[in-house]
Amino acid sequence: MTEPEDINTLSHTTRFPVALPTALRWSHALLGPRLRAGDVVVDATAGNGHDTVFLAQRVLPGGRVFVFDVQAAALERTKSQIFDDKSQIKQPDAIALIHAGHERLEEYLPPELRGGIRAFMFNLGWLPGSDKACITRTETTLTALRKATDWLAEGGMITIVCYPGHDGGDAEANAVEQWAAHLPADSFEAQKIAFLNLDGAPPRCVVLRKRARLTARTFG
Repeated sequence: MTEPEDINTLSHTTRFPVALPTALRWSHALLGPRLRAGDVVVDATAGNGHDTVFLAQRVLPGGRVFVFDVQAAALERTKSQIFDDKSQIKQPDAIALIHAGHERLEEYLPPELRGGIRAFMFNLGWLPGSDKACITRTETTLTALRKATDWLAEGGMITIVCYPGHDGGDAEANAVEQWAAHLPADSFEAQKIAFLNLDGAPPRCVVLRKRARLTARTFG
């Protein structure tokens, strides 16, 4: 749920020109070219709304965006981003802001969308500028991820940006990696992207892709 980082940002305190993308930027870089207008997508952690805008700009008009967060403040910030003229969101009424944890996604997603959602984005941690004690939790994060794999379309992707270094962040990031590592390889591809030689605990990007049958639509 942290702020989007400039592509030249190696960490929260160090910048270099033409640097490699950060974990958050990798999630956008990998997912963006695979989305099309008309796709249905989920922002599982609204935060300040940057991932919501990113998704909406790629699937609207014609698509749908479902956005979850447990904090009303996050949804208000996201709403402001959606209606900001700079975002140039077309068809904002196709974005559903849901005041609930992502582990409850089955209660809010239309049942006919099961197996048809093209992307889920998870940006873990806390809402910038708010109570740092209110963070994503390992148990609910894993519950949401398990459910997301059932709702994901063949060829669809899940991105999870993890933030070790804060209380609970290491355990959550490690649990996400372990869970992803044990997904059946004949059904899912799973990768991790992270800086290896930076001080501290740089964010990690875990990316999943649901393998498609030969007869199904794929994302290239």
